[in-house]
Amino acid sequence: KNLPTVGVHTPSPWAGPYWPTYQDSINVQWAQNQPSAAEKYAKAFGKNATAFMDAVSKKNGIDSQSRRKQCSSDNDCSTLTDGSSCSIRTAHGPELKALVSLVYDGAGVQTVFTGARFNGGTDTPDEYGRHSNNAYRDLNPAYFHIASANILGKLNSTFVADVTAGAEVWNQPVRGFKVYEQTNMTLEEAAQTFYALEKYPWNAAAKSIVYVKSRLSWIYETYTDGGLVSSGQIDKFTTGQYYYYLLELDAAGVIIGGEWVYGSDDDHPDFLWLPKAEPAANTVTSIGLSYADVSMLMKKSTACTA
Repeated sequence: KNLPTVGVHTPSPWAGPYWPTYQDSINVQWAQNQPSAAEKYAKAFGKNATAFMDAVSKKNGIDSQSRRKQCSSDNDCSTLTDGSSCSIRTAHGPELKALVSLVYDGAGVQTVFTGARFNGGTDTPDEYGRHSNNAYRDLNPAYFHIASANILGKLNSTFVADVTAGAEVWNQPVRGFKVYEQTNMTLEEAAQTFYALEKYPWNAAAKSIVYVKSRLSWIYETYTDGGLVSSGQIDKFTTGQYYYYLLELDAAGVIIGGEWVYGSDDDHPDFLWLPKAEPAANTVTSIGLSYADVSMLMKKSTACTA
């Protein structure tokens, strides 16, 4: 009730590569004829470069058991840290972001998570296009709407979303939320318009319906160097999706549920999550990556004073 209809996180989350394990994570050479981010970090802070890079491979790279992308930690740190504005000596923006990503990954930062991951399996839509698998449909549009409006519109904060319920997990840091249409409807009008029924079939406690068209925008991956946020280039790496849904209201106008409609029955976020806090200042990960050292590099980069 009385929720904001628009919210944009300022400053924007930053964009960077996701450092997949099959490329050996941050051991991959980003800049031609230069060492990798891992080797640069090791040499800068007096570590044995070979041992450090081997640890990266074992934990996050080609020698690990995982085939995941480094996108989860990349996205939670992009929502809590400012993007680097310039290179420092021979360390470039994407390489600095890589170090931050691995610190968050290794620090085990606690998160708030809602929605179960849909991993496929039995899912037969009903006659109205509603998915039967609970993991596919558990992110209700009521929660999506309330969370997006409050987090972005009231708190100037943000979150991370797996934006495709029916495909592989692809976490994206959210930049903004905007409502483009809100149409008040009676239960009967909603039933006839969306389900060709005389009586609204889902929530017996609902007293009225609001049809909503909204858009969520997020940042996608790039290997581009430089201060993308401070320069405004982040707009080039911003995309999004329109969502269509019904909000079910009680007699007091409070949202108590909802249903996805039209193409959003299939194409809606799978889950939302956000980190509770940054890593502790004295964090050192199992591979030997120091949050204090990486934070110092990021501060120098954002200030362009190194």
